[in-house]
Amino acid sequence: MSVIDRRGLLVGVGSGALALVLGGREALAQRRGGGSITFVTGRPPRFFTGDIRAWAGGHRTAAFQEDTANHVWRINMFVFMARPPNAVSLTLTWFRVQGRVSRYISNETINVADPDQRILLHSTTLRRTPGDIDPMETYEAQISINDARGARELARGRVRLEGVVEHRGNGVVDFTRETPPR
Repeated sequence: MSVIDRRGLLVGVGSGALALVLGGREALAQRRGGGSITFVTGRPPRFFTGDIRAWAGGHRTAAFQEDTANHVWRINMFVFMARPPNAVSLTLTWFRVQGRVSRYISNETINVADPDQRILLHSTTLRRTPGDIDPMETYEAQISINDARGARELARGRVRLEGVVEHRGNGVVDFTRETPPR
């Protein structure tokens, strides 16, 4: 076997292995939906021209602060889908992430004006509900579609909700102390 034949064989084997690896990644991305959710600090300008993905990357955030007056988090997100959903209704589902376990919290319907669009801006509000949505926890948002083929995930992303944790004391009541005079 000549040197050229060996190189050709090695290149062929290497490219075949690379195709298998990338094909496996692509299959995983298709199974997961291949999309992503980018949480942003605000909304883009009304008449934005340019690369919206770059704008979202520049305004990306990993955490939102709680509005302590109303006990809510106002969340803005861009959904970047690998392919158009071809549906006018999507589902946004929230999960609380605790280690490797994700616990279902809630879902809401998102109506899409153009079923062929692959980029979606969505704003939502999460209200503090003790035991479900608490501050200083990580949550996962998932966008999915439910059609004749079943439910399919289109995109997902994680965000941390920050705020003041309410301390309720130690649960012990002391009846031996005198009450202060009025």
